[in-house]
Amino acid sequence: MYLRKAPFLKFGRVIGNVVSTIKYEKLQGIRLAVVEPLDPDGNSIGSTEIVGDWLGAAVGNLVIWIADGEAIGTVVGRKNVPLRGSIVGIIDKIDMEKSGIVIKG
Repeated sequence: MYLRKAPFLKFGRVIGNVVSTIKYEKLQGIRLAVVEPLDPDGNSIGSTEIVGDWLGAAVGNLVIWIADGEAIGTVVGRKNVPLRGSIVGIIDKIDMEKSGIVIKG
């Protein structure tokens, strides 16, 4: 029996935007952002990703994003969107008691 993984929530920082005058039809009207994946301490992990941004995150914003192409269609109400990631939240602040870390977006 096949069980699809639940969407994986990730932390990241928007480090840029992608401007494209010509796009694949299913990407029309979708803003694209460049996200740097971060660990909960704010350290860069992994390589940057181009993700869909329906929330209008600005460069420098901390964000929550999902890395599940199938889930994106559900979140945004479009089927077969050719994206592997999408911003689903803009972070104002992260408080973690365990390490005493406070990260502000």
